Amino acid sequence: MKESEKHIISGRRTSKVTYAPRYADSSIQTKNNRIMKINPFFRIGIIGLLTAVIFSVSSCQPEEYTERTNYEQLIGEYLQENPDQFSTFYEVLQKSETVAFLKAYGTYTLFAPTNEAFEAYFESKEKTGLNDFTTEELKDLVRYHTIQDTIASTLFIDGKLQTPTMYGQYLTSKVQYVDNEATIVLNKYSNIEMKDKRLLNGILFSVEDVLDPVTKTTSELIGENPDYSIFYEALVNTGFADTLDLAVEKGDEDPRWFTTIVIPNSAYAKDEINSYDELAAKYSNTGNPKNPEDSLFLYVAYHILDEQLKFVSDLQEQAAHLTMAPLEVITIKTVDAKVKINEDYFNGAIEEGYAINLDASDNTSNNGVYHVMDNDFNIKVRTPFPVYWDVTDQLEIRKMPGIYGKQSVELEPGQLEEIVWPEGNNIWYKVGTVNSPYPFVLGDFLEVYLRPEVVPWIEFTTPILVKGEYKVWTCTRNVYPSSGRRNPIFFVYFDDEVLPVIIDTNITLNRDVSEEEYELQGLKWYSFWPLRDSTAYRYVDGDGSGRFTGQLAGTIKVETTGQHKIKFVGISAYAGQVLRLDQIHFIPTDMDQIWPRSNVDDNSRIEKEGLPPMTVPE
Repeated sequence: MKESEKHIISGRRTSKVTYAPRYADSSIQTKNNRIMKINPFFRIGIIGLLTAVIFSVSSCQPEEYTERTNYEQLIGEYLQENPDQFSTFYEVLQKSETVAFLKAYGTYTLFAPTNEAFEAYFESKEKTGLNDFTTEELKDLVRYHTIQDTIASTLFIDGKLQTPTMYGQYLTSKVQYVDNEATIVLNKYSNIEMKDKRLLNGILFSVEDVLDPVTKTTSELIGENPDYSIFYEALVNTGFADTLDLAVEKGDEDPRWFTTIVIPNSAYAKDEINSYDELAAKYSNTGNPKNPEDSLFLYVAYHILDEQLKFVSDLQEQAAHLTMAPLEVITIKTVDAKVKINEDYFNGAIEEGYAINLDASDNTSNNGVYHVMDNDFNIKVRTPFPVYWDVTDQLEIRKMPGIYGKQSVELEPGQLEEIVWPEGNNIWYKVGTVNSPYPFVLGDFLEVYLRPEVVPWIEFTTPILVKGEYKVWTCTRNVYPSSGRRNPIFFVYFDDEVLPVIIDTNITLNRDVSEEEYELQGLKWYSFWPLRDSTAYRYVDGDGSGRFTGQLAGTIKVETTGQHKIKFVGISAYAGQVLRLDQIHFIPTDMDQIWPRSNVDDNSRIEKEGLPPMTVPE
């Protein structure tokens, strides 16, 4: 079998991962270990037997299949054995020479178009059948309908799916209600008929329409829509139309993505702007909109995020996003199910933001995504705002199939772009709790053997911080040392300047000390668990909440708006003791440092107002 037949060539970057061992029954593993210790020839015998079996199988089995030890159906087999629904798609797999990978082990989510979907597709493309398509075109169709991850419909949200297709673009989903029945729609036009068919190598869905990869750029899609004519003319006259027309080539390992926020003509009309000339009269102050210092140029730049692919759900995950207007950011806040840009607290009052039109947004293009606003907005003078940063939210981890929020994985130096540490030792992305019912925020954390002899230092690139002064809090799971087994103690550096407080992860909190007293000591509870903390039983001994400790590292002065570096340098730790890092908080010095707290379920903010008194039952 040719190499190209074994797997679809996706043309995307992959990451090397080592999965944490998982045993259904730990007693079985222990028993096996005892057997191997008793009989030193056990391992040799097993290896020899397995080698013989492998050579025997490889010499006699058909090339198209991978040998397996059970007889559950694989996705490819299911498609083949249900020709009334999927005969055309199975033929696509055969003609594109990709059928073999769906008849082999793996973890896939496949959205298979029905036969009726292909009939409509041929008509829309003015084709008579599959023979009118090239092998590469059919291969692209398969790539676009396949995700190398197992994603059940329970994980679908209104927005992009968590993992891109093997084509390299994300699919979007949305739940719509017709006659009080919920229907999942992909890419805004294709209904899912059959869902969550679990098979040996993944999950199968059937869809009513063939999903077409998007080949037009953001500039082309905006330009061909008459509802965006004023904004598009502003793109043209400032030169950004050419920028947004830079197409992503198939197989590009480092694509340049754009996220664009479009103002429709209807939004401009609310401000009595009915033409590009009226828009230019309002914003252009030099008469040359291509001048980088012209107000219209900066206005358009403020509506574009460069080298960022952010669907609405991605925008919601961070408080601020850097735009193409130099050092200018937009902020995001979700208010009453509305996603708003630039709604902020200032001088004790709320400055009203601008809602994203969710139904009209999440439009995929060849080189990014664009969203649509209900109202116009301009550059806003920005003041510092708090950032409650969950450090595990790293793009590379999110892209690992079946990992983020699901399974622990060992990470090697160089795998993460925005977290670096010296060669020679690995760190872990961990999921779950550690000897305590009280969870980490979002249920995950980074585990680092932070000490001079193992991982001497680790450096992070921060989220966007607006120019100003902040207090920096490290948020970790601590354990009071027993028998001299001390946990990591380390320095914190911000942009290569050491902060005054040495962080000691041997410090834990208890309910006998008030939050105000702890704050004076540079300590705080940083997280909140609605399942337990929202009752009157908060901080009960043994619930584990006191181990989740925020420690003040010091005050920083951020000189420029943007991303910065924060570095932990190990001082000492007992062998085998690890740093369990959950979050890092950057909170403006003039704001409350201990409230709000991070909701462990979704990393939303929990305010103190309205909570019942913190009491303990007698």
